[in-house]
Amino acid sequence: MTKNLRGQYQIIEQVVLFGVGLIILTSVFSIFSLLGDRVDLVSTHDSFQEVGLAVAANLVEVYGQGRYFHNATLKLPVPRVVGNKAYRLSLNDNGVHVNATHTDAYRASLGVYNINRTAVFLGGSELSTQSPLKITFYNSTKQVVLQR
Repeated sequence: MTKNLRGQYQIIEQVVLFGVGLIILTSVFSIFSLLGDRVDLVSTHDSFQEVGLAVAANLVEVYGQGRYFHNATLKLPVPRVVGNKAYRLSLNDNGVHVNATHTDAYRASLGVYNINRTAVFLGGSELSTQSPLKITFYNSTKQVVLQR
């Protein structure tokens, strides 16, 4: 009687081990899928920060040149998409803002090194898909404007 059951136990053992292997494989796939989404979120946010930092640095450059000359304009090539997401660049009294157009999950804000306290007006908002953008400082009205 034991001879007849030995083959059945081996088959049950192999089926159980195969099931455990599938569970492990599914778990690993799920973990890496969630991790990939998190990496995408963090890397896109960092890229938005870098774009904002480039705009802020160029804004400082234009402001510095425009104070000593009548006006100053700088063309700024920006990436059309970051992390497969289009974004909107905007200037206001709080600094430079980079926001994804289709979701609120991706955004960055950067200060402009106290220029907002010396310049009367920081303004303008443009989509990244309209690259290159221009940053213009008007010395007569003390305005820094982001435009196409």
